[in-house]
Amino acid sequence: MRKIYKILSLIFITNFLFCFFILAQDVPSNIKDELTGYETKIEQYRSENNTQLELEFLNKAAFLCWNNQLYNEAVDHFNRVIELNKQSGNLNGIMLSSNYVGMIYDEIQDYNSAITYFKKGLEISRNLNNNKNITSSLINISQTYQQLTNYDESNKCALEGVELAKEMNNLKLIRSFYGILANNYQSLGDSKKSIEYFDLFASIDKYLKKEEIKDIKQQSKSEVKKAQQEKEETKQELVEQTDKLLETESSLAKVEEVSHEQKMQLDLQESKIREQAAQLKFERLVRNFLIWGFIAIFIFFGVLVILYRKIRTQKNQIEEQRDALDLQNQKINASIQYAQNIQRAILPVRNQIKNLFESFIIYRPKDIVSGDFYWFTKVKDIVFLAAVDCTGHGVPGAFMSMIGSSHLNEIVLEKQVTEPAKILSLLNEKIIESLRQDETENNDGMDVCFISIDLKSNKITFSGAKRPLFIFKNKTSEFDEIKGDRISIGGAKKKKDDEKFNNHIINAEKGDILFLSSDGLTDQNNLERKRFGSNRLKEVILNNISESMDKQKEIIEKELNDFQQDEEQRDDITLIGIKIN
Repeated sequence: MRKIYKILSLIFITNFLFCFFILAQDVPSNIKDELTGYETKIEQYRSENNTQLELEFLNKAAFLCWNNQLYNEAVDHFNRVIELNKQSGNLNGIMLSSNYVGMIYDEIQDYNSAITYFKKGLEISRNLNNNKNITSSLINISQTYQQLTNYDESNKCALEGVELAKEMNNLKLIRSFYGILANNYQSLGDSKKSIEYFDLFASIDKYLKKEEIKDIKQQSKSEVKKAQQEKEETKQELVEQTDKLLETESSLAKVEEVSHEQKMQLDLQESKIREQAAQLKFERLVRNFLIWGFIAIFIFFGVLVILYRKIRTQKNQIEEQRDALDLQNQKINASIQYAQNIQRAILPVRNQIKNLFESFIIYRPKDIVSGDFYWFTKVKDIVFLAAVDCTGHGVPGAFMSMIGSSHLNEIVLEKQVTEPAKILSLLNEKIIESLRQDETENNDGMDVCFISIDLKSNKITFSGAKRPLFIFKNKTSEFDEIKGDRISIGGAKKKKDDEKFNNHIINAEKGDILFLSSDGLTDQNNLERKRFGSNRLKEVILNNISESMDKQKEIIEKELNDFQQDEEQRDDITLIGIKIN
């Protein structure tokens, strides 16, 4: 297992620089004003010894900084919250703020600091005997150890979390811990345990989804029942309205039965009605004016309601389209993440190399998946190692890397070919054949630095396809570059008869150091569009050649980070260093 303590200083410096450049960005004036207002309130309540209001505005300022990527200021405010809660003995407040700081450090990839704060929160949760918060902290710590590739510690926390989740009978938590364990054992190369925990994860996930479907069905039944009740109520209302209509009809019938005497009385009153006609006509005009005015108002509001409904419908359609795009994007990202797991599975376990040589590997994909890969195997007393740069990066490059790795396994492990030049020639034929490049316009290929090392005699055989081998001679303190052949693996152009891969024999001695790489590191540019370059890489290596291999890796990565700063990574990066024992 890779020891994270050896890279502690590098991680600290990297995250410090990251936070510095984030803070150096322009902050909108409204955010500055809001933050200044909070700071003023904090100072006021601090001077008044009003701890409750000071805590309230410290939390507001902390979250404002966090949301606007002012990470250092957010951490400072949360730490002040922790201090005040310690003074008042508020353990829950300390626990929450510790977890917030841990999340901030996790966000800026300072994983060691994140673990420190997550563990503080875990300790308090244990003291409070709050199993829910304990399991939450264990998930945070386990996933952060996973980022540091410290899979043993991650598994330890995950297994403890499984037991607590079982006591709580919380299947969702159990499912989360099983997922972490499956990923960890896959990264450790333990396929049996990875499959075992993935099966447990899948079975619980299937059960939970069934339960969710049951809940949805139950809710649907409840809605149907409610609708039926409303239907019955509507029927009752209709019956009542019908009864009222019958009563009205009965009343009308009685009116028609008015006696003759009553009709005569009505005739007498007719004269008075005519006298009132003029007045009624005037009143009717006024009433009609008011009615039409109200009708116009109602029409106006009706148009507004229609427009509002139309706008709301369009908004709902846009939101549905957005949600569909988000779901599609999530599915694509999930597929690429799964492809990353598959690609990681074909890479050698780094401990296999470390068991034979003092070594380091710098492997930085430009995207989630990489067009670079490194390949390692051991046949009897001969070790084979390659650094391969495939055409492109991302998903297309990843496909090429998987094809190349598969063919190398077939050539060396199945066909037992041990001569590097012959291996590259066969690999070239396999790539042309697999991609049907003699029949199509496909020009994809790969550049390769390939070596074999005889562990008994320390004889090194090198063959390269457009990639050199760098070697530092310990005895003479010379740093040499052995160039590869000027031909690539694959490609539509047919190789000339005189174009073939050649072997270079090197009699290495104890202390000699070999460097294999793709062109991603040397081609990386900075903010001024300048390349890192081979000369800079050689200078960094020579200035630190007496350091341990792990220390050399830290120094090279720091030089690259300082050079690159906020500039986007332009290609996949691979650099391997091994020291002859």
